Amino acid sequence: MEKMKTSDDMACKLALLPITAVLIGLLPPATFATSNHGFRATLTRVHPYPGNYSAAARRDGRRLASLSIADTGRARVRTSSSSSSQRGLLQALVENGAGAYHMTLSIGTPPLAFPAILDTGSDLTWTQCAPCTACFAQPTPLYDPAASSAFSTLPCASPLCQALPSSFRSCNATGCAYDYRYTVGFTAGYLAADTLADGDDTAAPLFPGVAIGCSTANGGDMGGASGIVGLGSGALSLVSQLGVGRFSYCLRSDAGASPILFGALAANVSSRGGGGAQSTPLLQNPVPGRRAPYYYVNLTGVAVGETELPVTSGTFGFTAAGDGGVIVDSGTTLTYLAEAGYAMAREAFASQLQAAGLTTVGGEPYDFDLCFAAGAAGDVGTVPRLVLRFAGGAEYDVPRRSYFDAVDERGSVACLLVLPTRGVSVIGNVMQMDMHVLYDLDGGTFSFAPEDCANL
Repeated sequence: MEKMKTSDDMACKLALLPITAVLIGLLPPATFATSNHGFRATLTRVHPYPGNYSAAARRDGRRLASLSIADTGRARVRTSSSSSSQRGLLQALVENGAGAYHMTLSIGTPPLAFPAILDTGSDLTWTQCAPCTACFAQPTPLYDPAASSAFSTLPCASPLCQALPSSFRSCNATGCAYDYRYTVGFTAGYLAADTLADGDDTAAPLFPGVAIGCSTANGGDMGGASGIVGLGSGALSLVSQLGVGRFSYCLRSDAGASPILFGALAANVSSRGGGGAQSTPLLQNPVPGRRAPYYYVNLTGVAVGETELPVTSGTFGFTAAGDGGVIVDSGTTLTYLAEAGYAMAREAFASQLQAAGLTTVGGEPYDFDLCFAAGAAGDVGTVPRLVLRFAGGAEYDVPRRSYFDAVDERGSVACLLVLPTRGVSVIGNVMQMDMHVLYDLDGGTFSFAPEDCANL
């Protein structure tokens, strides 16, 4: 555990921080002119692909449960619907070591680089800070606010402090404090501002005054990261704070680094990879009190082979209470469909693959539901196509390995890599691989096209 420095200079510096915070923190959220030109960073996959699909399904479990709690407002503790939803959001925020991709950020002046989990399902960008009373092991030194000349705390009157969930926000002598408690794990600290940049590029633009979470007590599985980079759709999101309006990424299915682009560099997706660019509107949860920072899309149809499933507006849509919906999520590995829609897809795959001569085997040892003896299963021609249809006419002809593949080391068992969920449906990152996907917050659209990510 890191210890606080005790020099007289540091004491003077810390004493001045509240004054600086009042002057800076009372200003409205800032946007930065340099961000309009855009910038580029890289993403590193945490777990190898294809790797162990069974382990991926297990890693997804807690995150999926957390996303569903946030979506439905149900929790294992007695609390209000709003508080329950916030608990789910925060649990997903911390417990996403499953979540796949790291982005290196640098913070402070002078800068300290650290790996952070890319998370399109949460807003707050945070890292562990010194002095730390209870912190998980991380691969980089703790961020020491006293060592940064650009650091300042944010007061409770700051608009960005008010953007924190009210159930976990408080005021103390430091300023805007948070204490996120959830079913398993916690993170507590205070909201601050400092200079942020891409940690992989020393020539990258600097973004001063970005609000971050400075966590001094934490628990949870972070998968070798030192924090979170929140790219959700809310006010605290890095995308919102930088005012870039859009971002895109292209997740490689091989071992290479994947590009992520912000602002002007996140141009409209093209059809260079073949198959044509597709776009669908981004949605908001229709119930105001249930508006999580997720990127919702309207999944209107599913085809398995030549069978068009009898999907209705209620299959994947929102309920009157704001439950359900479909999100695109960077932190979930596999894809999960609401139970009614999944049952239709499972039946279609089972009947068509059995008719093609494949033999079903139990999927329980592999944490999957529909599995077959391999051999013929490895032949792409025997596996029915999976097509997802979205509002606005967008269609995604899913690559076979993104939804059906061998799951054991010997390649003797192949399974449907789609599973059921009782909450929000999730399109995970495996189904996004080898695609250039664009989140256009200004235009309100989600776009995608096949792409050679190594050359983007």
